[in-house]
Amino acid sequence: MSKQHYFILASLITLLYWFLDAYTSVSLYGSSLIDEILLQTPHTLIFIKLLTAGLLFTLTLTPLFFKQRMDKNAPIPPNEFAELQRISDILFSSLSTRINVIKALEMLEESLHLESSLLFIYNKESLSLYNENEFIKATFRSKEILPFRTNPSRSAVETFAINCFLEKRMTSKESVKVENRPVTLFSFALKEPRSETALGNLVLASSNAKFLEEQTDMIEKCTQMLTFALSIAAKKELLQNLNSQYSSDTTSHFDKVLNIINFSKVQEHIDQEYKRHKRYHTQLTLVLIDITMLKNLTKVFPAEVVTTLKKDFIQLVIKHTREVDIFGKWSNDQFALLLPDVDFRAGQRVAKKLQAILDETKFARVGKISCSYGITSISPKDTIGSFKARAESALVAASAKEGNAIEVKLQTTELNH
Repeated sequence: MSKQHYFILASLITLLYWFLDAYTSVSLYGSSLIDEILLQTPHTLIFIKLLTAGLLFTLTLTPLFFKQRMDKNAPIPPNEFAELQRISDILFSSLSTRINVIKALEMLEESLHLESSLLFIYNKESLSLYNENEFIKATFRSKEILPFRTNPSRSAVETFAINCFLEKRMTSKESVKVENRPVTLFSFALKEPRSETALGNLVLASSNAKFLEEQTDMIEKCTQMLTFALSIAAKKELLQNLNSQYSSDTTSHFDKVLNIINFSKVQEHIDQEYKRHKRYHTQLTLVLIDITMLKNLTKVFPAEVVTTLKKDFIQLVIKHTREVDIFGKWSNDQFALLLPDVDFRAGQRVAKKLQAILDETKFARVGKISCSYGITSISPKDTIGSFKARAESALVAASAKEGNAIEVKLQTTELNH
């Protein structure tokens, strides 16, 4: 009911009281109805009647005051077009897909006043969390979830995510309690139009279910954009793997243009050092390096300038590292430095040394550059996969700080610089 309707109702109730009270006095005292209405009789208590009418009018308007107060506290609905434009700009910018997706999720949390957003990527028999935040840390023991294993200590949020995975739900909604606070979980499957299987699942946690339900259209459009971005990234990775698989040993192991070993050869060295670690308990550190905004440089300078930059950078790193250290390509724009027989502290020292050198070095036509460094050391419980994944996670965290940052991630602790 609008504000105007409340005032009309209050006026009608007050007039009705005024008329009925006057009619009652006419019955009691035999006076004229007009005199009673105009308060012109000797027995009329003018002050009492006016006070009663005023109180009645005010009490009728009371719900309006409560409604206005509630409206003030209610979250403001986002501008759907503007928010989707912002998310799209981040999601499809020139940075790596992972960083873009994580930033897009943070924007979605802000615009929809969410407790948290949780993005799950589906594997054949498991699902893994793509992003990380305090809500996730409080409700998940691990970012890798194995739904077919019995675990009585699962949280309500973990159980909800597993049920969505097992039952192949397209959308779902459930109310749970997180640290004794009521939270509603909404899930949206990330599925391409012509695909039979979902890439993953987006779960939104909100303390205001009604508000979130009103933004369903915006969420579904955002889900479609996330699906497209993740699908393109998955296909790109598959194509790279196929190219690597069907290329010759020489091509797959060595980049003739940059004069450096490729990812497959770096992988071989990691495998060898991992076996040595298992047998002799040796130490091993992996440093992943990303030249800040390298993709943007390709838009400004010709390809040969960027290639020259990479060659000069490679020679600079090789010059300032040990002969036993292994330096190679990790991806087209990222590099890996494998440090045998040392822990993460040596990796930190190398990264800081390179920071200082790059700060004093100017590359032809490009000028000064900076890098992001993701560092990890192997632990007895590591697999090769967890060792590499932790280094990549550290690099993502460092890159999110917009360059010239060092991030160390170990199995149990994280160190920021």
